[in-house]
Amino acid sequence: MKARLLYILLACAMLFYALSLPASAAELPFSDVADSAWYYESVERVYREDWMKGTSASTFTPNGPLTRAMLAVILWRIEGCPEAGRSAVFTDTAPDDWFAEGLSWCVGSGVFAGFQDGSFRPQDSITREQLATVFYRYAGQAGREPVGDKRPVTIQSGCAWAADACAWANEHGLFTDALGALNLCAPASRGEIAYLLDQYFPSEASPSALTENSFDSMGYLLYTPANAQPDMPLIVYLHGGHGKGSDLSVLTTTDGFPQYLADGLLGEVPAYVLIPQLPEDQRGWKPASETVMRLIDKVCEENRIDRSRVSLTGHSMGGTGTWDLALLYPDAFSRIAPMSGSVDTTASTLAAFQNTPAWAFVGEDDVVVKPESSEQFVAMLERQNPDAKITVFPETDHVGVPQKAWLEHGGELLKWLLG
Repeated sequence: MKARLLYILLACAMLFYALSLPASAAELPFSDVADSAWYYESVERVYREDWMKGTSASTFTPNGPLTRAMLAVILWRIEGCPEAGRSAVFTDTAPDDWFAEGLSWCVGSGVFAGFQDGSFRPQDSITREQLATVFYRYAGQAGREPVGDKRPVTIQSGCAWAADACAWANEHGLFTDALGALNLCAPASRGEIAYLLDQYFPSEASPSALTENSFDSMGYLLYTPANAQPDMPLIVYLHGGHGKGSDLSVLTTTDGFPQYLADGLLGEVPAYVLIPQLPEDQRGWKPASETVMRLIDKVCEENRIDRSRVSLTGHSMGGTGTWDLALLYPDAFSRIAPMSGSVDTTASTLAAFQNTPAWAFVGEDDVVVKPESSEQFVAMLERQNPDAKITVFPETDHVGVPQKAWLEHGGELLKWLLG
């Protein structure tokens, strides 16, 4: 009896300490959460958001369990500690329990339930299948879909009663694949629960960013969309001849699409955008195609891009480069939008593009790259490719095409590029 009382007092003291610590620290104060751990970012977020705290001043105990009562309080805190309406009554709980308000709200909201014998078992460690069931109900009550990265894991074993909830949780990426095959009947760790909370609740929108980088002597800009997630599309843009060199700022001040993107004239683009810069000594994009493709592979791998939605566009030298790269790598690009570029109308070229959605743009008054090159090619291509088309802008010269395409038809063009 004394041992049980000591356990309860210790548990209450531990939770009180954990829930009352400030979240203002710039870095995690926990010695047992390595910055290389798979749960580090999730622990950092739940600590910062004041959802979960440590088990002591310097420990989080990521591999330790969490009780059913503690999870009820965490969910209640996330919702802003709303009033419960009426107390939840179980054979092993009381209205003055430290977790009573949180539990009452969870039960009243249909999120938590007790056992058939009338108990709640507040000090039991919550299992993975119980956790999945709680959030399955939570999603149904709140009308909220998780924002997990949807990478299902291998299930080792589980109980039939929770099969639907566990399948739902797995489908939405709420289980981590860092642990291998999962035994759903086993207790979920604090690290796992931090991960699930991080996946389930969307964070505030991060601003989109256009950053400067380099790869294999080739500089490039990368636009990262707000609230970037795995499996997003990628747009690759090839600049014109005046954009060559090592000064990336040239692209965002004079080169059409990158400039409009940097100035916010296109709004928030729901895709990554890769803008490589050709070195000064390169004559065109075709000789640099191998480097560009390796750069695309790198960006796709690092950002978990949906490889089935990588589109290619460019203007002038970049328009010609769009035709050239798509010809060299016909399976790499889902759609292409060459602007003011040139392409040879040959049987082999037409055959190579017969399955590639292509939308070309030219200016009627272009004297730098004759519009007839693209017009003749697309006219022939349309006979065998229903997804090929061309837009000819009247009274528009070579440099006027990007403005017409992106500022007057940008919404339609972006939607088309993203598929």
